Amino acid sequence: GLPIITDDNYAVCKVPAIGVQLGATASTFSLFKLLGPEGVGCVVGAADVVERIHRAAYSGGLQVQGPEAMDALRSLVYAPVALALQAQVVQEVVDRLNAGEVPGVAGAAVANAQSRVALVQLCEPIADRVLEVAPRFGAAPHPVGAESRYEVAAMFYRASGTMLADRPDLAPFLLRINPMRAGADTVIRVLRMSVEAAVKP
Repeated sequence: GLPIITDDNYAVCKVPAIGVQLGATASTFSLFKLLGPEGVGCVVGAADVVERIHRAAYSGGLQVQGPEAMDALRSLVYAPVALALQAQVVQEVVDRLNAGEVPGVAGAAVANAQSRVALVQLCEPIADRVLEVAPRFGAAPHPVGAESRYEVAAMFYRASGTMLADRPDLAPFLLRINPMRAGADTVIRVLRMSVEAAVKP
């Protein structure tokens, strides 16, 4: 049959199996999205496919080697741990918000939107204002590169169009929070301060 190549950029370390494990010929992904160096990709798959790629990239300039190769290897070891910790933080944030820890928050849920995030519903339609003031209190307003090593601060951003497809009326009430490397206490503190600042006249 035809070879099947899957783009597993946002799946690696986040789902039980990637394309090649489910029968695809090969899976590809960026190591940058797994806390690795920029510009380094990974192909996992059938030996003949990987060998053809290796032969085609025989030039020294196309080979990942030396410190860059070690950096890529370290990311493959560290990323699963970092992503597991991040998933725990998301769950803790959602649990604490649903327990009423931050006034002005109606509820929260875990969402898998490229990254595991907390989807937060506010009591009032102040999402834009919360997002405007959140960087003052330590939130990042936008990504550097999905799950890259440069993303440390919790990211507060709007709900995506896909999330709002069935309920566009919720847009003024919803936020997405990706804790990145921040702990639950930091995320809760930044959210509380941002909501308080957003409702001040």
